[in-house]
Order: sequence, then structure tokens, then C-alpha cells
Amino acid sequence: MLRRLEIENYGLIARAVIEFAGGATIFTGETGTGKTMLLGALSFVLGARAGSDVVRRGASKAIVTLAFDPSDVVRRRLAEDGFEVDAGEEATIVREMSDAGRSSVRVNARASTAGYVRELGDAIAEIVGQHEAQRLLAPAYHLELLDRFAGDDAVLARTEVATSYARRNELSDALAQVAGDDRRARERYEDACFAVREIDEARIELGEDQHLEGRRRFLDHAERIAVALRRAHDALAGDEGSAIGALGDARATLASISEVAAELGAVADQTSALQSEAGEIAATIAKSLEETEFDPGELETINARLDTIDRLKRKYGGSIEAVLAHANDDRAVTEEYEGRDRRVAELTGEVAAVTRELESAAAKLTAARKKAAATLSKRVIAEFGDLALGSGRFEVALETLDAIGASGAERVEFLFAANVGEPARPLSRVVSGGELSRVLLALIVVLAGLRGDESALVFDEIDAGVGGATATAVGARIGRLAGDAQVICVTHLAQLATWADRHYVLEKTETKNETTISTREVSGANEREAEIARMLSGESHDAALRHARALLEARPLSP
Repeated sequence: MLRRLEIENYGLIARAVIEFAGGATIFTGETGTGKTMLLGALSFVLGARAGSDVVRRGASKAIVTLAFDPSDVVRRRLAEDGFEVDAGEEATIVREMSDAGRSSVRVNARASTAGYVRELGDAIAEIVGQHEAQRLLAPAYHLELLDRFAGDDAVLARTEVATSYARRNELSDALAQVAGDDRRARERYEDACFAVREIDEARIELGEDQHLEGRRRFLDHAERIAVALRRAHDALAGDEGSAIGALGDARATLASISEVAAELGAVADQTSALQSEAGEIAATIAKSLEETEFDPGELETINARLDTIDRLKRKYGGSIEAVLAHANDDRAVTEEYEGRDRRVAELTGEVAAVTRELESAAAKLTAARKKAAATLSKRVIAEFGDLALGSGRFEVALETLDAIGASGAERVEFLFAANVGEPARPLSRVVSGGELSRVLLALIVVLAGLRGDESALVFDEIDAGVGGATATAVGARIGRLAGDAQVICVTHLAQLATWADRHYVLEKTETKNETTISTREVSGANEREAEIARMLSGESHDAALRHARALLEARPLSP
């Protein structure tokens, strides 16, 4: 239940504090005084999308605070999400909007988001505006209302239908892809087989091209390399004047005098080490020299191999890595095609199974809707007497669709006839604006009886197009509804305002520089009679006051 709404610098409202009644809280005022703006502030604090234009001109930010007693469901949700409030304490939502368009939200003094508050919104207050009456002309809305009335069984079955429908579409698309265009699939398979065969037969390896390029460069310069190696080998280990021989002579000479010049013994050892190292180098050069002796056909083999590799690289991706990856991809294509018949059979079976699930869920949903349709019709018609539609008929028509859709197997449409003997026709073809408002109110009253969330019902001029005795009937019905639920209503009807447990008047003040909307609570019998009289005739003369007093006296003490 809503407790209090505090508004600061929102729209044209500089400051307002609204204390809500447990029954009916009614807002009235002259046309253009911003009654709907006040409900806009309520929508804003409940997470409605908004921009910096909601900030009052000249102010740096708008602030709206809502205090409410959360239902058990909302209280549990708040606790689960880290916004716990102690038992018996009010919960609060504070939303701010800066003139730069930055929004902030606090739930029970902790930072939150507008999106989170939107999720909670319907469980706190259900706002029914004039646009709801226009929605009532759309069969899609009829389906939503019927399913809401049908309850948990219908909601569960509808979820199963939507899930099965989406899954069937997914599987059907996959089946169409696998089983479609056999000629094109066959061509793709044959191309893939050729590519895999060509690449596999080449038996190329990673890095092979780099290795062959290096070997080819070596062979291209083999003669030059051989001459250099031979000269180097001769210098180190040739028959005459070689470095190894010279080092051997130097070592022997130094060793012969090491007995008389001990310090030269170390030099002799170093010379011996150099001789040994020179021998190893000579051996390495000799081995390399042997490798320069090659079969002339080797260069041709290398060139042919590199030609093969280059051709595959040009054809399949520019590198050996890309060629091998291409082969893997094409191998997958061949495997998929070769298993195509098996996959088609699998998908066909899965489509059949999920279709059976869809049909079963749709059948359960249809049964729930048919049962609910009969009950809903009776309950709505039962409300018509209290809404000056005593001769009206209301029917819920279910038309079977050619195919089951995401919402079930039928189209739902509300039919209405205002007078005896008239055939029931779609609402969009037969109702006036006032009739439409009353049919919507009847539906709301019926659906309100099913609510277990204790959310407030907020009506934004739901009485549009209604007047006279009908207005009295509508006012009385909303008044009685306030006996079972918290009702907040913006209205232009005096007959409805008489049912207020708490009554506020919105007033507009215009100066040279600004326009301001303020709220004033109506208190006391005289003030209340004056406001009802104003609503009836535009002024508070004696006749209007007598009429207002009669309306107030005609209201039962309890709804």
C-alpha cells in the first residue's frame, strides 16, 4: 500500500506532499492544472523512462520520494536483492533527475537503478490510464487479459508453448539448412573432397617451405662455398704450412724449455689447446665440404617441391598454416555431408517430438482459456449492472488459428453488445468512449479480485467520456472497489470525487515569470461541498452546493 509521495521540482510542481488513504485518494482540479503530471511523478519514481525535461525550470534537479508498505512478495524480493527493510517499517524509493539528464535511484537508502524499480513497479502500483482503454481495442491485449484471468495454469502452459514454439523453429531452420538445395550441397561436397585429397596427397608440413628455401640457397652457391671451405681447410690442416702443424711446432718448442722457464709451460698448454680446437674446426669444415658434393637432381627436386607448395598456398590461403586449416574445414564439410542423411533423420525426429510437445502445451492452454473465457464473461456482465450497462452483453471469442503460434492455437477477441437484441461485435466496432471506459473498468474490477500482490490501483481519468447517471454508477463502483483495494484516481467527475477518503485539489498559479502547480488537501464538510460544487457547475453558488451536498449524502457510509 502506498503511504506518501513527496515531489520536489518535478515538472511544474515546486513542492508537494501527498498522504495516501487506505481506500480512495482522489485528485481533482480545473482542466490544465496538472493532475496527470502528479501521476507522472508517481510513474517517474517507479522507474518510468524520463529525461531532463522533467526538472522544473530554474532547478538543478527533480526529486520524487515514495514511501509504501511492501507486500510479502515485494518484501521478500527486496530482502533477496539486498534492500531489506525491517518488519513493520515502510520501504522507500527515491529517484532524482539532474538538469543534465543524470538519473539516480535509491531503494531503502541503498543505490539502485530505474530498471530494477520498473521490475517492482506493477507489484507496488498498477497504473491504468486512458491509453489502457485504447489498448482494449487490440485483440492482443484481450489475450493478455484472458491469460491473466486464467491464472497460473495458463501462464505455465503459455510459457511451455512459447518455449516449444521457439525450439521447433530453431530445429526446423536447422533441418531446412541440412536438407535444402541438394545440388548446391553436392557441389560443395565435391569441391571439399578435391581440396582435401589434393592437400593430403601433397603431405606438406609446417616450416617445410622455409627449410627448402634455405637448402636451395645453399645449393645455388655450392661451388663458391666449396672453394672457400677447401681453402679454409688447407689453411688449417694442409700438407704444408698448415695452422695445426705450426701450432704443433710451437707447442713442442715451448715444452722443451719449460724446465728452465716454468712460466712458459702454461703458454705451451694454451698452444696445445689451440691446436686441438683448430683440429675440431678443420673436421667441421671437412664435413661441410662433403655436403657441397650433391646430386644435380636434388636442386630440381627442391624446386618442384616448392612449386607444389606455392601452388597450394596461392589456392588455399597464402601460408602452409592456412592450407592445413583449409583442409580441416573441408574435411568437416565432407563429414557433415556424408552424415547428412543421418542428421536429417535426427532433426526430423526432433522436430516431430517438439511439435508433439507444442501441441500438448497448446491444448492445455486452449482448455484453460476456454474455461476462463466462460467465467470471465459471466463476471464482467455481473459488473455491468453497477456501471449503467445493465442490458450489455460481453463475450470472449476464441478463434482457432491455422497454425499454433508463440502465444497458442487461438486468437482471442472481446465482443460487446450494449443493448438487447444487438449481436455482439468486436469492441472496436461498437463501443463509444464512455462505454469503452466502463467495459475496461468492469475488467479491472474482475481482475482486481484475483490480485494477491496488494498493489495500489491508480486510475488516470478512467472515467473519460462518462457523465450523468452513468457517472454516478461509475463513481459508486470505484468507491466500492476502494473498500477492497487501495485506489488512487485522477478524475473530472464530481460523482467519483464524492467517494474520496482523502481528497486533493491541484491548482495552477501563473505569474509573469513562471507557472506553478500546487496541491491542497480538501478538509471539512464545507470545503468538500465547495469543491464538488465547482466540479458540477464551475462555481460554488447555492444550487451547486445543494447538488454537491445531495451527492455526498447519497454516498453510503461504507462501500
